[in-house]
Amino acid sequence: MSIASDARFWDRSSRKYAMGAIADQAGYERTLDRTRALLEPGDRVLELGCGTGTTALRLAGDVQDYLATDISAGMIAIANEKHAAGPIPALVFRTATVE
Repeated sequence: MSIASDARFWDRSSRKYAMGAIADQAGYERTLDRTRALLEPGDRVLELGCGTGTTALRLAGDVQDYLATDISAGMIAIANEKHAAGPIPALVFRTATVE
């Protein structure tokens, strides 16, 4: 598959994906806690494949700058909708590839 076809797939799937629950919420919370313990207030974070921004929204308040990216404009649109509901100045969502 190409990056363009991957992006189209996730664009089409983004709303359904956003409605899904995290399968192991307790495990996810433990992972967030372990990650948060590694972050410093002056850190600058680049997240690749942020999806709908759930993790970025939870961690961005703990660092200086947080850039969360995804190949899917649909996923980033949802992330920006969530971000608008509770803005975090350090957080920016952007459609981008790893390349």
